[in-house]
Amino acid sequence: MARARKTKKRKRKVHWLSAKQVQESVQKNWGKIICTLAVLGIIIFMGISLNSFLFASEYFNVSEIEVVDKDPDKIDYPLARIDDDANIFRIDLEQVASSVEREYYDIQKAIVKRVLPNKLVIEVLRRRPIAQIKVVENRQSDNFEHFFLVNREAYILSDKGTRKQRKLPVIIGAELSAKEIEVGRNYPKPNLVYALDFLEELDNRGFLEQYNVNLIDITQPRSMSFFIDNLEVKIGNRNLKQKIENLSGVLASKDINYSKGYYIDMRFKDIVFGRNE
Repeated sequence: MARARKTKKRKRKVHWLSAKQVQESVQKNWGKIICTLAVLGIIIFMGISLNSFLFASEYFNVSEIEVVDKDPDKIDYPLARIDDDANIFRIDLEQVASSVEREYYDIQKAIVKRVLPNKLVIEVLRRRPIAQIKVVENRQSDNFEHFFLVNREAYILSDKGTRKQRKLPVIIGAELSAKEIEVGRNYPKPNLVYALDFLEELDNRGFLEQYNVNLIDITQPRSMSFFIDNLEVKIGNRNLKQKIENLSGVLASKDINYSKGYYIDMRFKDIVFGRNE
């Protein structure tokens, strides 16, 4: 049998330099050491000088704020909102953006950028209304219709009072009353969310570009209906994607006068087409 060879670990020898050897090495490389130290000194000096220039010079004090906003009624963010002689590099951009989003309920996102040497640019993305909620309120035994603009995420953007907006579909049956609605708040009520989801589905399929959807009745989701001008479509709340495709085909194949009160019932297996009496 072959004997296993034992491998011995070799110890590394540490060579200690004597004081004389160290002195000779320093003398030999003295020029390189001086150059290295000089370069490091210059770098440190330039860094300190640049830092002092950027953060202390009045050249970089903010003197202009530009708001990029597509809305005609732009937000107002004056220079007085930031500290006097505020250095552009010391301003917390996220803090400014958060303050804009908190103050203006209809702004979904604010982005703040630096434009050297002394300008801030605030870009805002507004929440866009896609429908209006109609609620009925009682005033001295009389009923009044009240309208509120709402966006895709169920945020109430504006109180229009009794003034209905022409170009936005009306949602009824949203489970909300005029007394409980506050502008700027989010109301994810099941019926309202369902109506907004339905509107988004219509929009994704190009339906809203072709037809004027002016009302959605979500009072009873299983019997949900909506109106194209005066044409009522009883669509329910099941298989909506397929029903929207079928409805597009029906509308394209029939010459319908939407002003004479016809209806289409799609809640059952067979599509029923008729006219309200």
